[in-house]
Amino acid sequence: MKIVFLTRYFWPHVGGVEKQVLELSRRLVKQGDQVTVVTSRHEGGLAKSETKDGIKIIRFTPLAIKYFGLLSIWWWMIKNRHLFKNADIVHAHSVLIWYWPLKILMPKKPVYVTFHGWEGIYPIPKKNILIRKIDALIARKNITIHDYAAKHYGVKADKIMYTAVDVPTKKTFVKDYHRLVYVGRLDADTGLPKILKALDYLKNFRVDWCGDGPLAGECGQYGRVHGWVDPAPFYRQAFICLSPGVTSILEAFTYHCLVATTYNNPVKKDYLLMTPFKNWIVVKSSARYLAKAIKFYAKNRVLAQMKIKAAAQWVKTQNWEAAVKLYRELWQQ
Repeated sequence: MKIVFLTRYFWPHVGGVEKQVLELSRRLVKQGDQVTVVTSRHEGGLAKSETKDGIKIIRFTPLAIKYFGLLSIWWWMIKNRHLFKNADIVHAHSVLIWYWPLKILMPKKPVYVTFHGWEGIYPIPKKNILIRKIDALIARKNITIHDYAAKHYGVKADKIMYTAVDVPTKKTFVKDYHRLVYVGRLDADTGLPKILKALDYLKNFRVDWCGDGPLAGECGQYGRVHGWVDPAPFYRQAFICLSPGVTSILEAFTYHCLVATTYNNPVKKDYLLMTPFKNWIVVKSSARYLAKAIKFYAKNRVLAQMKIKAAAQWVKTQNWEAAVKLYRELWQQ
């Protein structure tokens, strides 16, 4: 089967969506499918076309001008519609808007979409809600990451998933009960300022920051900023993961970390609590309450282990093989 994925960013760019598209593509290729990823050229030094792990990558450079950027993408898509004409499946990861002109030119072509997260803007702009509703109308079927999207975007999910993760082969971890880890973008829209404020109430705790962004300097005052590195060694040692992102939360589960975090708006609250794992994570509304929870579970480790063990058992079902199966089921509908 010939599959074309559309995604804003892809390898070597780092992120949860990028990882999902890469891992899905790797497994689809191993199963005999032909996979092409169409993505933006986020760095000038990247090749316009290359192959990684049997995955064909096609990159384009959109104009970095508001409104004209989208028009330049549409024009590129129309000029390169041969990439999609012979595909059995076209599947967009949040950027189905790129494909809108081709839906008019090729109305019978099966097209699907995965809605990943949200845009990080609260209140959610009406324009963003409208785009997602149009995407859901254009797509034959959709996958939604998390249950909260239906509430905040008014879009019915055909399939729901919570991303997927690799389960470490090593099952024993030596934990430092005063060591914390954060994995993801170091930016204000993630709710990070409230986490930093919580750290003001804590003493004798060390934080490893695996990521980068505008708040890297501030994060460095509470620990070491490692940049975009493999977080596995830090998950192994950390007792608590502070990250509010779904990919890092599930990764933390696999390394037997307790997840303790916070939110900065009602959408992010639902993002964390409208989930099957809500009872196994610690979510607090304020920096002070988050700090108190971290101190509490660092002392009451038996109670922490009850959450950790339940989360570790559940996350085993969120593997890449199950994710591939879900995508194939969607494409058969």
